Amino acid sequence: MITEEEKVRCRHHTGYLGVAEQSTFSLGVPAGVQTQFVVEGAMKRLLPQSEPEFRRHLQILDDHERQILENMPNVAASEVGSIKVNPKAFREFVRQYRYWVGSLCNLLGCVANPYDQRYMQWNSAGGGVNVSVTG
Repeated sequence: MITEEEKVRCRHHTGYLGVAEQSTFSLGVPAGVQTQFVVEGAMKRLLPQSEPEFRRHLQILDDHERQILENMPNVAASEVGSIKVNPKAFREFVRQYRYWVGSLCNLLGCVANPYDQRYMQWNSAGGGVNVSVTG
């Protein structure tokens, strides 16, 4: 059985809320909550045989996030003595993290929260509603 702590970690990694209610609305619908029921239901229906794989994914994601945090000082420097830091390393860590988020979502049969604010600066597809503006 999945523990409450594991559910919290899963919500965090998949970009879902850890709060009971959300007061942000988009066109009258609570933003960020409308897809939360999918991950909640998936965690309840996870097969017992899949629990070890679920926990493995959580550990991989925890490790990736820890590595991102530990490498934050390297983001500001391009060289430390004779050691050159890869300027694309942070982005690569995030790319790998997102891969494992997707893998966890595949296991659960859901999608990561499309409103996840951690990736907004890299999402080039845009969003929102197309509305004509007349002046």
